[in-house]
Amino acid sequence: MISAKITRRQLQFLEAVVREYRDTHLPVSYRDIAFRLRVSRWTAYDILQELYKKGFLSPKYRPVGGPGRSEILYEPTEEAIEKVEGATMFSPIHSMGKWFVELQKKLEKLSIESAINFVYEKIKNEENSLKVVLYTLSLTVILTKIFNVEINQMINVKAIIQSHTYAPAVLLFLTESIYAVFEDQFDSEKIKLDKTSFQKFQDILKKYRESASQVSPSFQDKIVRYLEAII
Repeated sequence: MISAKITRRQLQFLEAVVREYRDTHLPVSYRDIAFRLRVSRWTAYDILQELYKKGFLSPKYRPVGGPGRSEILYEPTEEAIEKVEGATMFSPIHSMGKWFVELQKKLEKLSIESAINFVYEKIKNEENSLKVVLYTLSLTVILTKIFNVEINQMINVKAIIQSHTYAPAVLLFLTESIYAVFEDQFDSEKIKLDKTSFQKFQDILKKYRESASQVSPSFQDKIVRYLEAII
């Protein structure tokens, strides 16, 4: 685990690299970052080299010109992605746990239909994958409490969370299982959702599936640890 601190200026460049890499799925040139941030190529090169030395970027080389000549490119490391996710999501607050608990309190005061609408509105245009995952999991926790009996007839929620299995697999299995119970029960006397709310519910799950793969495994492991304390 990298513990090196970076400045706000370096974080800005690291975020740009992660964004560019996610957009293209290709190693990133300092020239691309210079263009994206509207700075000189030399400024971009110097700062990316600093981030490389701190372990946040992995160098790749692309042949250019004649024999023996190449251009340096960069890929963000897992630590870089975690750093960007953490800074983007949690810089205004003290910790993920505090934010998650506060969100839980909001959702617990709402009806199921209102909770679904709340989460749907929060994530429908959200580009931050981590936010999508956390809002969806907050709704998942609410559903776990409501359908505790039905869910535990199918899976042992606590055992799954405490299994120390690969965190992305745990979260996906848990979410899919709980949502499967919900789909089976949505027209029951227990909840009685209209078709519009149920469609929103399905859209939330679809966006979660798309977003979860963009959140680093180490960060998902932290989320599992928070769920362990809540559920």
